[in-house]
Amino acid sequence: MINLNVKSNYSLLSSMLTIDEIIDYNLSIHNDICVLCDNNMYGVMEFYKKCLAKNIKPVIGLNIILEKFEIKIYCKNYTGYQSMIKLCTIQNERVVTIDDLKKYNLDLVAVLECKYINYYEEVKEIYPDLYVGYNNVYEEKKALNVTEDIVYFRECLYLNFDDGKYLRYLYLIRDGKTISDNINYDILNKQLITDDDLQIDNKGITNAYKIALVCNLEFPKNDLLLPIYETDKGMSASKYLFELCKLGLKKRIPNITKDYQDRLSYELNIIDKMGFSNYFLVVYDFIRYAKTSGILVGPGRGSAAGSLVAYCLGITEIDPLKYNLLFERFLNPERKGMPDIDSDFPDEKREQVIEYVIKKYGKKHVSGIVTFGSLSSKQVLRDLARVLNIPIYKIDTLTKLIPPFSKDKLIDIYNNNDNFKNIVDNDTTINTLLKIALKIEGFPRHISSHAAGILMSCKELDEVIPLTVNDSMYLSGYSMEYLEELGLLKMDVRLV
Repeated sequence: MINLNVKSNYSLLSSMLTIDEIIDYNLSIHNDICVLCDNNMYGVMEFYKKCLAKNIKPVIGLNIILEKFEIKIYCKNYTGYQSMIKLCTIQNERVVTIDDLKKYNLDLVAVLECKYINYYEEVKEIYPDLYVGYNNVYEEKKALNVTEDIVYFRECLYLNFDDGKYLRYLYLIRDGKTISDNINYDILNKQLITDDDLQIDNKGITNAYKIALVCNLEFPKNDLLLPIYETDKGMSASKYLFELCKLGLKKRIPNITKDYQDRLSYELNIIDKMGFSNYFLVVYDFIRYAKTSGILVGPGRGSAAGSLVAYCLGITEIDPLKYNLLFERFLNPERKGMPDIDSDFPDEKREQVIEYVIKKYGKKHVSGIVTFGSLSSKQVLRDLARVLNIPIYKIDTLTKLIPPFSKDKLIDIYNNNDNFKNIVDNDTTINTLLKIALKIEGFPRHISSHAAGILMSCKELDEVIPLTVNDSMYLSGYSMEYLEELGLLKMDVRLV
């Protein structure tokens, strides 16, 4: 059977399921389709790529929360995906409205849970492909009084029945509560599949499969979505870059020799063929802004120091010919990939440079890059200690035995550190804490911003990826490793 209402632990602190568990379980029961329907889209690219790698079809859903009800949407294709990422971005900014659903409703299948059935007619006008989801026989009969388009729709948040008790602790961490608050969370019957599910053979199961069959998302091959630098007099980017470099070379090297001329011509030819002229102009522009605004700029480091073009533009301060530095280490036509220029600014001035870029290219054309803080070995112990009302001094004693920046798992620390093991074995509350921690260690806990990277695009970014919000600027809805393949340009604007 196909489960349409499956959440991963990317629904932060709201599910026990990892992406791998969801996929592997579907494979174990011989499903050729796998569904993810989180409260956000943070896990979409990981899920999509891992499904394809294991020859199982990914179906992408999103839980949309409106003021009075919730609705699940599933994209039929890339157009539907674009509708979905727009709604996801809105949801990360504010409460989604009916007008938002009307504006972004192309190529989506929707499921309205039976408890919200009073909104059926209103939602049906927006989504012709609308189903009513039910959990039990009572809800099934209620849904059938409205439509034949019903679907069995039980929320899935953990793999096995025994895992259910750990979900409560995730919720308590999420909500800032403790076990003393005696909150009655709905955590029962949330496993991926139950014995009752296996006995069901009706329209609701058939329709779940029907929905999954019409969802066939494929990502198109994206050209580089480089931002467009507005050149003087409508000159092409490559021509303008040539003119800037010609002037810059005269300034840098008063007596220009043939080796400099040949090297510059060679580099410009490769940059033009690879389509990166705009990239160099964009970097040149914000470096120039920083320098003319009295902001210190690093001299250049890494492979970018091998570029004479970068030297002529003032992006770097290192003459690559003088030090026999190779341009091919930076940009090589035999190895297709984005150029990588690290730009270093004082920590108190970095935001000023980013604000300039946002103002020049547009708020949705520039974003930070999301990263995920996790329930790491120390963090999960501290979070659970608060939830379980364990005194701080006890957990301090335990966490001090974990080396700074350690990537070791708690089970390895327990097995290899006698002092850690003795504390756990001789304190019942700490022993209980560790058992819970081992189940949720490593889960995504919260979002954060990549320390250096920013994204820039000629399109509004939420035409390509979902966006979320962090302080005064947008963040990408996907982490760094998935962005380049979608055609997006990452730039490093670092602190020094």
